[in-house]
Amino acid sequence: MLNKKIKKLLIGSNNKGKLEEIKNLLPEHIEAISTLFFKIKSPKEDGKTFKENSLIKSRYFSKKTGLICLADDSGLEIDMLNDIS
Repeated sequence: MLNKKIKKLLIGSNNKGKLEEIKNLLPEHIEAISTLFFKIKSPKEDGKTFKENSLIKSRYFSKKTGLICLADDSGLEIDMLNDIS
């Protein structure tokens, strides 16, 4: 495995709040760049799981920019009220 340090990291989200949250978790030497900088719209997220959607986004944005991309899909799940089906 190559011993390279990541200097720039594309954050695969057009959500400014999410970008700031992720930036705060990264080491200071990594420059976090938003997809907003490149004016790239998000791809269609048609995966069946959060993980599949994350991979769709990170691969798409990485291919478009040539940068390493970190993407997530935090999704939203809501349990049915009172177990009514």
